[in-house]
Amino acid sequence: MKRLTIKILLFSALMSGLTSCLKKNDMAGLDSSIRGNVVEFDNTGDNVASATSIYPRFAIDLGVINIGDTVSFNVNVSYSGTNVAPEDITVNLALDTAALNQFNVQNGTSYKAPPAAIFQMPTSLVIKKGTRQTQIRVLISNNSSFDFNVNYGLPLQITTASKGIISSNFGKAVYSFSARNKYDGVYTMDASAPMVDLTNPAFTGWYPLNMQLITYSGNSVALYDAVGNASKTYGHPFHNAGNASYYGSFSPVFFFDNTGKITSVSNYYGQESGGNKRSAVLDPTGVNKITFKANGKVDFFEVSYIMTQSVASPYKPRTFFHEKYTYQKGR
Repeated sequence: MKRLTIKILLFSALMSGLTSCLKKNDMAGLDSSIRGNVVEFDNTGDNVASATSIYPRFAIDLGVINIGDTVSFNVNVSYSGTNVAPEDITVNLALDTAALNQFNVQNGTSYKAPPAAIFQMPTSLVIKKGTRQTQIRVLISNNSSFDFNVNYGLPLQITTASKGIISSNFGKAVYSFSARNKYDGVYTMDASAPMVDLTNPAFTGWYPLNMQLITYSGNSVALYDAVGNASKTYGHPFHNAGNASYYGSFSPVFFFDNTGKITSVSNYYGQESGGNKRSAVLDPTGVNKITFKANGKVDFFEVSYIMTQSVASPYKPRTFFHEKYTYQKGR
């Protein structure tokens, strides 16, 4: 009886360790007899949560999703350990928004649970006898309820398992996902006419440059200097007497309609941002439209716009841009 008591105490001590902050690889050191009893989320991707996070986060890039499209990502659930499942194991899943709130606090994030209208998933699954893992598909639809401005995080919980112990750490997980619109990608930014800065003639255009246009909403993209031409940030590079520079608190966001016409331009940082109260407005005299390839993908677009400053007087034009963006590839 004394030996049995010691084993029970050791088992309890080891299982209490599952409630600490773990990365996925940390579980490899557990006793094999215990690991064989643990039911948990076990995605092939890396756990990208912070080191202090109780629950893991798996990040999914859904790629380009057009309006009306439905795409999917996989969720893996495993019977962890050296032994395979001794019988069919039924596992039930549910959403846990409380876990998502806790995750946001611990990680300094702002993920929101997706509305029911944009996702579908089964609420139960079976890990077959003689196997270690099973997989379900979560379907994501780009419909009127999908908001590109929201950071979505699907907080899943294993509520019950017909066999085994549910992991205290990997029994819950956050699946963050993001989508890109069809304009998103890497572009060559060139000038169709010279850039003109009315305030400082030493500020001149810097073209051509490799730049990224990153999804801002379902029908817009923001200019981002990913390679660090001037600085790795949302911003518009230019030359200051031949030296690399960029406008602070300013980067254009291009808005498109369904036909590919550019309907407006705004400032990524918000209209009238920074000490100079900088804004972006469309120059209606420009071409301001996309040319599509035969397969419906973006070939290039031309746009003319103005950076204004309202620090001295309302709507004071400062810099005029006339540009052509030629699509290279996806990000």
